[in-house]
Amino acid sequence: MQTAKAKIVRKKLLSWFSKHQRDLPWRKIKNPYHILVSEIMLQQTQVDRVIPKYQAFLKRFPSLSALAKVRQASVIAMWAGLGYNRRARNLHQLAKKVVKEHKGKLPAQPAILQSLPGIGPYTAAAVACFAYGAPVALVDVNVRRVLGRVFHGVHGPEKLAEAALWKLAGSMVPPKQAVAWNSSLMDFGATVCTKRSPTCATCPLQKQCAAYPAILTQTIVQEKKEAFHDSNRFWRGKMIQYLRQQPRRSALIAALHHVMVTAGLEPVRSEKLLHGLAKDGLVRLRGTKARL
Repeated sequence: MQTAKAKIVRKKLLSWFSKHQRDLPWRKIKNPYHILVSEIMLQQTQVDRVIPKYQAFLKRFPSLSALAKVRQASVIAMWAGLGYNRRARNLHQLAKKVVKEHKGKLPAQPAILQSLPGIGPYTAAAVACFAYGAPVALVDVNVRRVLGRVFHGVHGPEKLAEAALWKLAGSMVPPKQAVAWNSSLMDFGATVCTKRSPTCATCPLQKQCAAYPAILTQTIVQEKKEAFHDSNRFWRGKMIQYLRQQPRRSALIAALHHVMVTAGLEPVRSEKLLHGLAKDGLVRLRGTKARL
């Protein structure tokens, strides 16, 4: 049973969303495959970077069956610029499995969706909700931040256990407005209740938020992060990019290492990262050559 506070929060957020929702291309359709592609791309990638890649990807691979027919290298090539190439590999494997086991139709049940490559609880729920209208909760970083702050205070997002968070999110879903509700939480977290610069002064949930007004005086310490230009993700991306640019997307391993070392990567680390790409199925190593 929902508390009075929960009902007020839901009513105010839905009202806010009706006026301030973001205009996103994947919200204009109900095609399960299109929604899946958007959700996979949005994992750890900003919306403005995703939109043009999403549109180009669907133009090249308009259906799951079209995606399943091509080589993995072609999928990874289209993924250029998004990073985390493992997502492209998983999406390609998913397409093959759905064509083979589900006659090319993406399942509607979250439990079945989670059995597919690269699909976790959030993505499964997102496809079930946005494509099929299922009244299920979604929990991403934005939802965790909004619900954590509103119901558990400044440190709620960090301290709230995963099971408790999903239970709270589930209790908030209006059966007939699940799509609007889940979208409102994500938009609100992305534009108002942000991680480092929340606009509390004009927040419509100010009176209901357990984090207000303490959050106004809180010093939000930015975690120390490894410089991106020297991260493993950066160098793995450089290797993939180099192979994409070669004829037939293939090159001598020695040549690849030479390019990486010349660019500033240590030789031992270069070898380790290349073997990591091979282990993840993103690159094939055959004799003296590496190939996408």
